[in-house]
Amino acid sequence: MSDSSAYHQRLDLAQVSRSEFINAIVHLYRGELGEATAWRGRIDTTSHWAIVLSATALSFVFSDQSVERHVLIPIMSLFCTFLLVMEARRYRFFDIWRSRARMIEINFYRPLLDGSKPVMPDWADRLSQDMEWPRFHMPLWEAVGRRLRRNYQGVYAVLFGSWLVVLMTHPGATTSLPEIIARASIGPLPGAIIFAGMIVFYAGLLSLGIYSRWASRRMPGLPAGHPKRMGLTYR
Repeated sequence: MSDSSAYHQRLDLAQVSRSEFINAIVHLYRGELGEATAWRGRIDTTSHWAIVLSATALSFVFSDQSVERHVLIPIMSLFCTFLLVMEARRYRFFDIWRSRARMIEINFYRPLLDGSKPVMPDWADRLSQDMEWPRFHMPLWEAVGRRLRRNYQGVYAVLFGSWLVVLMTHPGATTSLPEIIARASIGPLPGAIIFAGMIVFYAGLLSLGIYSRWASRRMPGLPAGHPKRMGLTYR
């Protein structure tokens, strides 16, 4: 037998025994779980950046006595949005590996433990197709909405509340809305524009959080990480 024939015979997976198949699946599961854990760590790192940088910025805002000290809060809000989008992108990658690990858990380990049939009879085909053509299993807006609701809503709430407190207390206490709006000015930009921009910005974040929550409740059978999401394709 030639070396080429021997090589192709070794690659004939139809001859793989049950024990060899189980051993391969175990190693595959460990690898997919390791990837999911690594991406999970990257997600947590981005959240930590947002919290630490926001707290640092607010410490300067409340310790500085300059007239336009509130300018740091709109800038920090934009920077947190950049981190939010970055984290959402990492979350989409994490969801790829998590979905594969869940596919193996639901359709291989569970039947192995309780003797039942796999929930998805074609799970091996789906898993092989996803490995051949990796794709995101959720749209970007859903990932952004999830991370906003889980981590960033508290950060944004503190930033917005601190911004209002600064405008109402510096240089003197006031509850007059026209004066609060006037104090929001930054350089040549009038306060009305800055105030309106912040309201629209935070209203957009609130709308995204509410919509993503509503959308997730509309499809309770397909939560993030569910293996059936593997058939969906998003850019």
